[in-house]
Amino acid sequence: MLQLTTALRSARLSSNLPLIARRLQSTVAEPKKTPSAKGVLFGFFAGASLAGLGCYYYLMDEYKATSNAIVTDVLRLQRSVENLEKHVTNIENELAKKEK
Repeated sequence: MLQLTTALRSARLSSNLPLIARRLQSTVAEPKKTPSAKGVLFGFFAGASLAGLGCYYYLMDEYKATSNAIVTDVLRLQRSVENLEKHVTNIENELAKKEK
């Protein structure tokens, strides 16, 4: 009799084994994938590098524009000073002619 009950139990288990396996698979929670530290660090450094490059090119463009504006103003000032020197020498020459 003991052999008969063991045979029945094993028969039930073998026939219900796929059902039990499906139930266990559906109830077992799959572990959530969390981002690895390597990926997070790589993303951070890649983003920081791209942002740094963007800032660098923006600042260099602003520097060039400002530098060109200053050079233009200096050249205008130089021309104005040269014109002023010409006028002063003309006036001095006229005064020297009048004194003679």
